[in-house]
Amino acid sequence: MIKSVLTTIICLGVLVSVQTVFAEEELPLPEGKNIKEWESISAALVAEKRFSEAIIYLDKILEQEPDNLKALTNKAGLLAQLGNYSKSLSLSNKVLEIDPDRLSALTNKAIALKMLKEYEKSFQIFTEILIMDPDNEKIKKSRAALLSGTPTVSTNNSDYEVHVMVTLRDKDENLIAVTESNNARYLPSKFTEKWWSLLDEKGHITYLENLEVFTNTKPLIPADDYLGMITLERELDGFDIQIFQVFIPMIQIEETDVGLVQWTIVKK
Repeated sequence: MIKSVLTTIICLGVLVSVQTVFAEEELPLPEGKNIKEWESISAALVAEKRFSEAIIYLDKILEQEPDNLKALTNKAGLLAQLGNYSKSLSLSNKVLEIDPDRLSALTNKAIALKMLKEYEKSFQIFTEILIMDPDNEKIKKSRAALLSGTPTVSTNNSDYEVHVMVTLRDKDENLIAVTESNNARYLPSKFTEKWWSLLDEKGHITYLENLEVFTNTKPLIPADDYLGMITLERELDGFDIQIFQVFIPMIQIEETDVGLVQWTIVKK
């Protein structure tokens, strides 16, 4: 009886092992006979997130038609998915040499540039896309996310000098603290330059010899109980983009406190 039970257990173990092997074994990829079939197979593989295998069929297409824009564009997108951004950028540029207004290729290029930390070039491409397709919400969101993720840099050795003064009072208007700082960072982008030009157009810039000066006083709206950084933001497509950041000595704030922030920005 015991021998019979052991035999059954061993057989079941072998059966489970065999079934596991069969479950993990992948079927061979289909050959395909022409461009239409290769496109279909590639699309099916993409749907299964098998990007490297999908590229195999795009390469078959490109062997017959080296300038097939659809295959080149799709391959560029898949290479970006696989993290090969330099090759993705190269293929996107090849497509755009033939068809400069191809939105899918422009999008691939903008994404590749972003991942290669060419933030300003990526921003310009996203902006170019929105000129052609102004209602593209996905691109608007991508452009805003790009700016939000672009590292700020110190204003030292830049065209900007920034000074911030924070005044804080309690609910009875008693003075609690006054702090000042010029420890600032800014967003190095055409977006910042355009913001400054708009300020000038609206008459918010004062000229003092060779200097351009912007001053602004606004209520302090803290997000936490402690304040250590003041930001100046500009809205873009529904997103708030930080253009300037100023670091100040840490201040504790009560919910009933009232504050004012005075900005002075000088552009040389």
